[in-house]
Amino acid sequence: MNREEIIRITEEFVKHNLKEYDSGHDWWHIERVRRLAKFINKKESLADPFTLEIAVLLHDTADSKFAGNDIEQGYAMIIDFMERNGMSDIKDQVIEVIRNASFSKKNPSGNLNDPLLLVLQDADKLDAIGAIGVARAFNYGGFRNNTIYIPDEQPIGKSNSTVGHFYDKLLKLKDMMHTATGRSIAEERHLFLEKFLEQFYREWNYSKDSF
Repeated sequence: MNREEIIRITEEFVKHNLKEYDSGHDWWHIERVRRLAKFINKKESLADPFTLEIAVLLHDTADSKFAGNDIEQGYAMIIDFMERNGMSDIKDQVIEVIRNASFSKKNPSGNLNDPLLLVLQDADKLDAIGAIGVARAFNYGGFRNNTIYIPDEQPIGKSNSTVGHFYDKLLKLKDMMHTATGRSIAEERHLFLEKFLEQFYREWNYSKDSF
């Protein structure tokens, strides 16, 4: 089986397994992250392109937000899929990378300087900021029935509102980029988050003197 066929089969596997995810974590999220990762890797020449593409495609298949207590079952499913489809040689690296890729991963382990991980993390975080990031945040908040905004909420790492999530996570991502290319893209997207919040508060606290 050649690499093009392996990628095609992996795409089908991922589309099937993400069909119950919200639209911020669906196939189109994977496709956006894939484009970002390819762009970063082309600029930086850090990771093997084929292994990177497979890791990007599979990175959310065992997402704890959706897998819950079945996350290890999710990883077992990925391992089985890779072994059955000619990817045994890259399986261990890909599994380690996708285990460590998440922002919420509490105790990452293994090679945290693996270029594959650095590119994937940058691409994944970039899709969480900017205009797409705003859309994804409110989409996921609606999916979880979270409040849009709670005035005087004190964000402490796990806010109860979507606007609070900006402070818990999104506004921190610019300073977590690993690559020069990632940092350059993040600057523009971070500015959009700040402008969005500025406008949001103006509208929320509307008075005749606000505009």
